[in-house]
Order: sequence, then C-alpha cells, then structure tokens
Amino acid sequence: MMSELTTRLSAIVRSALPKDGISVSYAIMRNGELLASDTLSGKTDDTAAKTECTYNVASISKIYCTVAVMQMVEQGKLDLDAPVANYLPCFTMRDERYRAITLRHCLSHTSGLPGTQWRGFSVTNPDQSRYYDDVYDYLSKSTLKADPGTYAVYCNDGFTLAEMAVVE
Repeated sequence: MMSELTTRLSAIVRSALPKDGISVSYAIMRNGELLASDTLSGKTDDTAAKTECTYNVASISKIYCTVAVMQMVEQGKLDLDAPVANYLPCFTMRDERYRAITLRHCLSHTSGLPGTQWRGFSVTNPDQSRYYDDVYDYLSKSTLKADPGTYAVYCNDGFTLAEMAVVE
C-alpha cells in the first residue's frame, strides 16, 4: 500500500517523465524511516506494466568501496598512504612504479593504472568468478600510464584494487 506522500510524489515525477521509456527510482528516508519510494517508467504502452526498472549500480559502488576503505582506516586496518602491494601480495606489474600506488591514489583516480580490466567486470558475485584472478593477471602484464599521484584520470582498476584490499 502506497503512502500518501509516495502517491503525491510519484504523480509529480510521472508528469515530468518523457514518454519514450525513461525510468526513475527514488527513495526518501528520515532518521532511518522510509517515508516514500517508488519506481516509475515513462512508457505509456502495454509494456509499461511489465517493465522492470532495475539498474546496474556501476560507479555508484565506488561510494560504498570508499566508505569501506575509510572505515578500515579508522579501525587501523588499512593506511591510505601505504602501498597497495602491502595488502595485496599477489599484485604485481611489469612497471616497477606500481609499488608506489597507495589506497589514496586508488580512491582519487591518481594511481596511473591503465583504466579498466573488462573481463568479468560486471559480475554479481566475485566469489563465483575468477574476477580477482583476472585482475591480477591483467595487471601483471600491464604498465602504468603515469607515475602514481601525478595526475587524475578516471580509473576503475584503482577502485578494484581498493575493494580487494578491503576483502583480503
């Protein structure tokens, strides 16, 4: 059963949605209480009722990774300025500069890493794939684009290494 707030907000959102299939999801919480939430599609044909509005979280997951890293930093389990290789002994690269990559570099897109190892990149459960093994293999054959910390370029690989440091 929809709350009155959800009904009113959804009517406002629906009136602004283009009718070409765009969708939107929203949730509003206050003090841990869910006040309103809905998922709406702009489709107006017969498929609208069948449309599932699901989204791949993609780069939004970087926020969760960063929070996990920072919680472990607060607990003294990780150090932002320690080399990532200290936490990931299997992490090697052809380019010896990799030894200078820190978690801070990974989280600020300043690691100098190649970018994104795409094989298995969007797996739902890394434990059921060989994704981390694939990442190690890919990086072991790679070189850096730049010295760690010299400039920022969007880099999924850095966040993957930060994730692996949390998991290890």
